[in-house]
Amino acid sequence: MASAFAPQSNQVITSRTTPSSTTQIYQLGGEQERKKLTRDSEPDDYFVTNTDKMSDEEKIPIAIAGLVGISLPFIAGLIALYAAK
Repeated sequence: MASAFAPQSNQVITSRTTPSSTTQIYQLGGEQERKKLTRDSEPDDYFVTNTDKMSDEEKIPIAIAGLVGISLPFIAGLIALYAAK
C-alpha cells in the first residue's frame, strides 16, 4: 500500500558548486549593493527625529509625562484597594 506522505525514493542528490570569488548582487534598479555603513561613510544629513533635535532641557517634560503616565494607574489602584477596605 502506497502512502501519500512516504518519500518516493531514498536517494540523496548532492551537487557540488564552486563559489564565485566575485559575487555581485544587483537590485531591481540594476544598482550595485552598497558597502557596509560606517561612521566615515555615513552622510552628514542622516535621519534625525524632532526629539533628537531637542536639547536635554526640552526633553525633561516629555520624560516626566512618561513617568507620570506609567505610575498613575498603580497609584489609582492602590487608592482603590485602600478605599475598598
